[in-house]
Amino acid sequence: MIKKMETNRIQISRAIIENANILADFNVKMAKETENKELNFDKVLNATKEVFLSNDKGFYLKAIYNGKIVGSMLITYEWSDWRNGFFWWIQSVYVLKEYRNKGIFKSLYNYARNLAKEKKDVCGLRLYVDKDNEAAQNVYKKLGMYETNYLLFEEEF
Repeated sequence: MIKKMETNRIQISRAIIENANILADFNVKMAKETENKELNFDKVLNATKEVFLSNDKGFYLKAIYNGKIVGSMLITYEWSDWRNGFFWWIQSVYVLKEYRNKGIFKSLYNYARNLAKEKKDVCGLRLYVDKDNEAAQNVYKKLGMYETNYLLFEEEF
């Protein structure tokens, strides 16, 4: 099993509950930056901690650059009865602005991809992206992902 990946000064590993404040802060920043949504920090912190307290929700990865947590990614699970396996959904991706374009996301993605490939019950990776975020879409395509024919619908409660 892959424990840690290092590329130059980037280290990727699973986050731990002690990282929850930083992860929640990243989630609040990401929502503001990408969707102009103001999230309640305490609510996000509680939800972030819940991931660590329950094995069925997923797990966080963290990126450390020169000793500082500079990025993160949440992996959640979706069962596919068509493929008899789980899709791992990449969510809540955030890299501090001053650390972008240094390979942080690519390192997080490759780490998650390698972990997924080790699992016999994982059939692929998925993520969603804002339809107008062409920069992110280009990054995902360069990593080997492709656009599907699915549209995303939701109803919030």
